[in-house]
Amino acid sequence: MFINLFGKYLINKKILNDVQLQSIRKEQSRTRVKLGVIAVAEKLLTEEQAEEINRKQALMDKRFGDIAIEYGFLTLEDVAHLLDQQGNPYMQFVQIATERGYMTLAQIEDALRQYQEEHHLSEETMGGIKNGDLDVIIPAFVHEDEVKEAAGVAIRTLNRLISTDLWMGDSYMTEQLTCDRLACQDMEGGLEMTIGLAGMGNSLLVVADAYAGESFQTVDMDALDSVGEVVNIIDGLFATALSEKGIENMLLPPAYFDSETTLQGKEFAVIPLEIGQKPVMLVISFGSKLCFDGE
Repeated sequence: MFINLFGKYLINKKILNDVQLQSIRKEQSRTRVKLGVIAVAEKLLTEEQAEEINRKQALMDKRFGDIAIEYGFLTLEDVAHLLDQQGNPYMQFVQIATERGYMTLAQIEDALRQYQEEHHLSEETMGGIKNGDLDVIIPAFVHEDEVKEAAGVAIRTLNRLISTDLWMGDSYMTEQLTCDRLACQDMEGGLEMTIGLAGMGNSLLVVADAYAGESFQTVDMDALDSVGEVVNIIDGLFATALSEKGIENMLLPPAYFDSETTLQGKEFAVIPLEIGQKPVMLVISFGSKLCFDGE
């Protein structure tokens, strides 16, 4: 999620353009970060020290880490830490962006500081964003305490079943939401609530296609049935979590809307998402049901 959160910020600030960001995104999945890049980013080495080790490596049949330890630049513990970071999304971004000349390390670090300040994020949250840790990221963007657990279940499920190419914006509360397509499901019993996925145009195809393993042409009732299956899985997982707390809930049949509809009722949470760069809204009503009121 790091490249989506930070990349969108860089685009909005006109630090990167769309073509540059897409090229980083395309390269990221096959990038193994060099230890020297990580060491400099982690402030364990200066750029000059990393370059010196690279020069020695060109003359020696030894790994970067072994040379760094041999010449006293790094400890064994330092190298172990760097190896753990090779799959880190932030480090992958740093290597690709700097090697392609899009940004220097100093520019990346400065932009990260500005991003952190503008979004009022803690050091712990920034660490989670760099590592792509959803358990840290989700509570930073979902501000309503009562829906954080349900939102966590939903977003982790989407990340697991649909796509790891996720972005999320700040949640907000509303009493009304108009959308073009919607699949939602009410729960009742110990707690009345609704979880749904809403989209504009054909944006929900990103969920329907991925889950069904086929390509729908439009978000019709068949496609919505696929989206509804995903919502049902989310609700089932959350109902299980509630049951472990002694709250028993029953899932009602999913409701599907294949034309413009407006959800209305007691205030509910909307979490803006992008899945595969397509806008999708996660809707969570806590304490009231929404689905059939939207018909």
